[in-house]
Amino acid sequence: MTPADDAEPTDDLDEQDGEAKGKKKKKSKKQKKAALKKLIFMGVGGLFGLMIIGGGVAYFMGWLNPLLGIEEETKVAEVQLGSPVSHELPQIKADLKTGACRSPFLRITMAVQLSEHDLGRLQETQDKLMDQIITHLRDQERQDLTGKAGSDQLRFDLVNIVNNVISPSRIFGITFKEFVLQ
Repeated sequence: MTPADDAEPTDDLDEQDGEAKGKKKKKSKKQKKAALKKLIFMGVGGLFGLMIIGGGVAYFMGWLNPLLGIEEETKVAEVQLGSPVSHELPQIKADLKTGACRSPFLRITMAVQLSEHDLGRLQETQDKLMDQIITHLRDQERQDLTGKAGSDQLRFDLVNIVNNVISPSRIFGITFKEFVLQ
């Protein structure tokens, strides 16, 4: 083959490439328009779907009730707790858990606040209550009861013990009249 022969097919290829590029450009414009239409259609459809879902959520959550004129019934519940009564428990002395020979001890006097009609239940179960409180105190260590955090945790534990013993009755709280930790 001569160089001239090689040139002719190259020209044909260039012409074919030019035509293909022209078709691609034409196709590209058509494809871009189709893609843009498709994107707009999907965007509008997504927005419409989001509005339907958002409206449904707003309706079922009750956010549209004022706009629709729907008024909800309000119910008022009144609970009669009774007048609180303070009942003082006997003084409790308990030695605390330790690894040393001399164990520290705790002396507390506390008052239990409860409603009037639960006072009889507390007095009936006072011996069992005192036993469980002393058992709980003997499982405690000195460092567990020091400071405000220690006394608050002890108060929380004692409220739970009293509530478990006098169940189904409940107490309002416990106040320490004496809290000596040696």
